[in-house]
Amino acid sequence: MALAFVATLALFVLASEALVRNHVIPQDNFEAHVSLLERSSSSDAAFGDSHTARGFAASDGFVNLAFPSEGISHMAWKVETHFADRVPGRVILQATPHLFANYRLSRSFEPYPRTVAGRPSPMGFYLTQPRHRARLPGYWTRYIESGFTLESTDRQTESGSLLSKGDFSQLAPRAQTLQAVRRARTHQLAGAEPIAKAQGQYSAMLDRLLQQGAQVCLVTYPVSDAYFEAVQDAHQPMIRYFEGEAARTGARYLDARQVVSDQARFRDSDHLNEEGAILFSQTLVDFCFG
Repeated sequence: MALAFVATLALFVLASEALVRNHVIPQDNFEAHVSLLERSSSSDAAFGDSHTARGFAASDGFVNLAFPSEGISHMAWKVETHFADRVPGRVILQATPHLFANYRLSRSFEPYPRTVAGRPSPMGFYLTQPRHRARLPGYWTRYIESGFTLESTDRQTESGSLLSKGDFSQLAPRAQTLQAVRRARTHQLAGAEPIAKAQGQYSAMLDRLLQQGAQVCLVTYPVSDAYFEAVQDAHQPMIRYFEGEAARTGARYLDARQVVSDQARFRDSDHLNEEGAILFSQTLVDFCFG
């Protein structure tokens, strides 16, 4: 039985490495993102996770340094890294309640690898990288559900945005609700102690930017009606936190959760699609810095 267990585990590890190497890496936007962070000289930048990466179509001098599934620790590290040798200008900080979800705050943080000739340094097996280990269940689920194939729906722009296709309105109302409820469960907030620690880190990041002279705008991105209904009460304490931070520091705050009413502008329950992102982004910039 022990030998069978070891053999099964070894097969799973090898199969997972093959999945990442052959299906994920060829269409992974991470390498280009790492290179952009290292070479960009823009003083105007946006930071966050997939809500910013997919919801902000960076233009007019902005660079989008957000990347899916990243949390406050990565945002703070990127702010420090990007503005280590330049004065910040206009800065967009994602201010979404799910940044304080349990799965986000329990995820370990590691800085990006340095690049060689614009590409991340070789690291042997891809499963040695925490970002791939953390996403492995999702890789397998997506791979199996899609008929043993993986195809990215993101279009990475020169400014770093990851714009996506998709039309949430094509789902039946019940299907929209079910998807939103599943996302709401994933985005359930962590306990008081980890939230307080993460809020301290977020506040310190905001203070650092303002002390450096940045024009900062906190943004809660648009979500579908179904998702808004599913999380409204549970996430309201975090909305009050962002409102309080804006009042404390004088930064602007845009709560845009219900700004986009057309459900066809969403790729899923809580992300804008490409068309929605392009339309919303001008509203965002005008409100924050107009």
